[in-house]
Amino acid sequence: MTESERNLGISAKRYTELAGFDGDWRDTWWHQDYLELLATRLRFDEVRSVLDVGCGAGHWGHRISTLLEPGASIVGVDHEEGFLDAARERAKRFGHHDFTYRQGDGLELPFDDGTFDLVTCQTVLIHVADAKAVLAEMTRVAKPGGLVVAAEPNNVANAFMYRVGEPEFPFEDTLRLLRFERTCIVGKAKLGQGDSGIGERLPSLMLDLGLTHRQVYKNDRCATWLPPYESPAEKLSVEMLERTEGQQAWGYGGRETTEKIFTAGGGDLAELDELWELAMRYDQHMRQTVRDHTWRFTGGLLMYLSAGRKPS
Repeated sequence: MTESERNLGISAKRYTELAGFDGDWRDTWWHQDYLELLATRLRFDEVRSVLDVGCGAGHWGHRISTLLEPGASIVGVDHEEGFLDAARERAKRFGHHDFTYRQGDGLELPFDDGTFDLVTCQTVLIHVADAKAVLAEMTRVAKPGGLVVAAEPNNVANAFMYRVGEPEFPFEDTLRLLRFERTCIVGKAKLGQGDSGIGERLPSLMLDLGLTHRQVYKNDRCATWLPPYESPAEKLSVEMLERTEGQQAWGYGGRETTEKIFTAGGGDLAELDELWELAMRYDQHMRQTVRDHTWRFTGGLLMYLSAGRKPS
């Protein structure tokens, strides 16, 4: 697979910018004390070896490391070599553990059966053609009795929530944007680029794969924006918004990539120019109201953490 076929068809560098790999924004999805509670429930004190699948710039593996006993080893694997140098650099901030990174594919992980105490991923299965196959591969490299943990969103629900901030966008335009979003979600799946609602289906997939002691949780954060946006999470969100100014990107990449996804989902190409302009207008509406300190929003960010154990 070439770089142009990965990551929604955009380069590793641009994907890094759009996905927030080059900062701490992704860490705002979870409160630390809540993760510590989940670590207690899932017995992370027994974990000595971790595989972070689709690690990107390493955020999830780094966050997991804060929940482990000193000396644990964390291996990150990603199909995109362009992300791994950033992961290695960022790992220097988490010095009580041994981090290593290598290139690899989630459908064919380069490890022996039964290697890791914990195999995990965050916002990875949402991007793959066959989430069950990747989960099966994650299960293969987990030790008997080991944990498989996946943190994945339901972006079908999140797409709606992010359209209801205040001041409101015109309602009929919001409905058109939601239909646009839905068409792109269908097209994304048809093109083998992932299921945007996979978070809802993880427990069922784990059941089908024979994982035991299954547990399911939701994240405890809301994507709250209240002027003057002074909380640490709000500051990171504003910074992320500012860094993507002028990128001309919808949630599925740029205009060319969106066209492929939209038409694959059954969209009428004759409507796309108007819908794209509407999406850009909404983007500017939010950016301007944030600059004016009038944007208010509480909600969205629906993420599930599903866990199960490989049978002993």
